[in-house]
Amino acid sequence: MKITTLATIFLLLTFSLVVNPAAAKGWVMPATPLPMEQLFEELSYVRCDSKIEEKWPRQISFSHRVYDYRSEIFNVETKTVNLVGALLRIIPHAVGVSEILWAICPRQRLLMFNEVAADPRFSVIADEVVENGRIFSYKESELVIAAQPDMVFTVAFSDAVFKQRLRQAGITTLDLGSPDSLESVIEEIKILGQVLGESGNAEALLDIITEKRALLQAALPSRKIPLRLLYYDLGGYIPGVASNFTSLCELVGAVNVGAEQGVKSWKQIDHETLLKWDPEVIIVPLESKLEQSLKVDPLLRHARAVKDDRILKIPGLYLRSNSQFLLLGANLLAGIVYPNAF
Repeated sequence: MKITTLATIFLLLTFSLVVNPAAAKGWVMPATPLPMEQLFEELSYVRCDSKIEEKWPRQISFSHRVYDYRSEIFNVETKTVNLVGALLRIIPHAVGVSEILWAICPRQRLLMFNEVAADPRFSVIADEVVENGRIFSYKESELVIAAQPDMVFTVAFSDAVFKQRLRQAGITTLDLGSPDSLESVIEEIKILGQVLGESGNAEALLDIITEKRALLQAALPSRKIPLRLLYYDLGGYIPGVASNFTSLCELVGAVNVGAEQGVKSWKQIDHETLLKWDPEVIIVPLESKLEQSLKVDPLLRHARAVKDDRILKIPGLYLRSNSQFLLLGANLLAGIVYPNAF
């Protein structure tokens, strides 16, 4: 089975988060290379030491990348945005954009948030967004139009009808494409800093990412051969090259088996293929029941990860970040795949 639409991909990526949330009870946070709470705080609020003078009007050009799930390639084009003055009233439509803006943008400029950003199953800053209190449904264009924002930031998988209604109402939108890696997040931070006139804060956040990535990787145990990890989700779907899981693996010195085997984005595999690829570690979302179902499968009793009891669980929230919090997920993943190392 081949995934052919962005909507199907989005449902796939989020579905395992809502299956049996009670399964998270009893899960213990492992020791990690960097303290999780401190890392979260440092990535959540960033202000540069000296204010950079921003000049208006300005024209900003950036590379817009959208993944085509039919042809399994990125369509890339250069887009230009013309800005007369500072954007003082903005609305992010995607969780990843919300998390970046929460860190680099003066928060009084954030008018409201998508309901998904207020859901702790999907958003690292959910508690803060709920406390903020201005929340709209991800398809609810009426509230957004009524707020008359200077700009709404969307991504490729934002609801198409929602985006169309905003355009018809004369609301300015900026689509940031398909985030798929830490490098794409870094580019998104740069673009948002330039568009908002907050380049100083954006650069400060990028400096933190560089510093924390180096500290994380320096703390990893030395291995001559990297661990081979396979992330297995509901329905037998696994991520490949164009997925955040590849970045997570690179950050922890491991190999994404899906990418190793030539998977481009997401692909459904059977248990025979899983056994053939024979990863050392299988990662499953904590909220799913996949660990047990894989363990009892007669065919997979011969798989290395099953025999070594290395089907490991991680909250789905940390597997799919499209923001600077990808580092938070990598930090947790390191604690899980390298037990007793920290």
